Amino acid sequence: MSKYLIVGLGNPGREYAQTRHNAGFWVIDELQKRFNLPQYTTERKALTTNGQIAGRSIILAKPQTYMNLSGESVRALVDYYKIDTDNILVIYDDMDLDVGILRLRANGGHGGQNGMRSIIKHLGTKDFARARFGIGRPPGRMQGKDYVLSKFTGDEAILGQQVVETTADAIELWLKEGIQLAMSRYNGDVDDSSGADDKPAPKERLEVVQRAHELKPSDPKPLQEMARLYKQMRQLDKAADTHLKLADIYAEQENTKSMLYEMQQAVSVRPMRVDIREDIAHIYEAEEDTKRATQAWVKLAQYQMNHDEHDAAMRAIEHALRLNPQHPKALALQDELQKRLTM
Repeated sequence: MSKYLIVGLGNPGREYAQTRHNAGFWVIDELQKRFNLPQYTTERKALTTNGQIAGRSIILAKPQTYMNLSGESVRALVDYYKIDTDNILVIYDDMDLDVGILRLRANGGHGGQNGMRSIIKHLGTKDFARARFGIGRPPGRMQGKDYVLSKFTGDEAILGQQVVETTADAIELWLKEGIQLAMSRYNGDVDDSSGADDKPAPKERLEVVQRAHELKPSDPKPLQEMARLYKQMRQLDKAADTHLKLADIYAEQENTKSMLYEMQQAVSVRPMRVDIREDIAHIYEAEEDTKRATQAWVKLAQYQMNHDEHDAAMRAIEHALRLNPQHPKALALQDELQKRLTM
């Protein structure tokens, strides 16, 4: 069986994880979680995982060479697995597209994107599929290099997550039916409620998946589509509640990893849901994952401090320090909070 290589571009390291330049990594992570693929391993200068999507044998890759040298890793993977160029798709951020826009193409140039420039150079061809993830232009006089390393905030963050999910949908269709159908169905604004002639409007699609959920309440797929549609329609409370219903399904299946993922998706849609944040921290503690539990308490403390909820922030910091008395971020937040309280 021929293999397919799906590459998401970004930069390694925690400091880059949430930046616009890492949009390609976000989509790879979405595919890995959505299809319950194995944890990443390191090979050919990339983090990779493999398995089956849409009946195809696939490899997901996140090059760890830093953006400008992405082609080194991609070429090594292509040579090792003997991948045909027709079976390659690369996901990358594009400043020439507004936030919320997805564009798939069967081939093309690099458009000034250095990761794509490197891949084209090392493969010696432009004839491979790509998904361009719109991140918008820098405001005012902000330099492009600074802009791509900035984070989505507010409504942009919600819209960015929608594009991640839609790109994953488009890649699944590419694997099933090829690039031309994926282009015709998904190219455009993910928030465009008018839709193509063969694609019903979000409200109509929502009615269909709601009926599917009623017929099979324990099937996660209708709920996944419902959550995506609610976000597209800006019904964010319903989107968060739907992610929590998914979390309950995975809890019954004892699939803790997917349960936590859905809870985190609910928080990304509705950051003010402190109850969910606390539940996430407690679950990590129950799983004896002290590192992630501490991080969850620290994130909660930071959120509460940003909203002047000082007593609640102090309790979250105390939980973090209970797990790790020397955690530098928790200690720094504790000092900052004490200064605020004495002013």
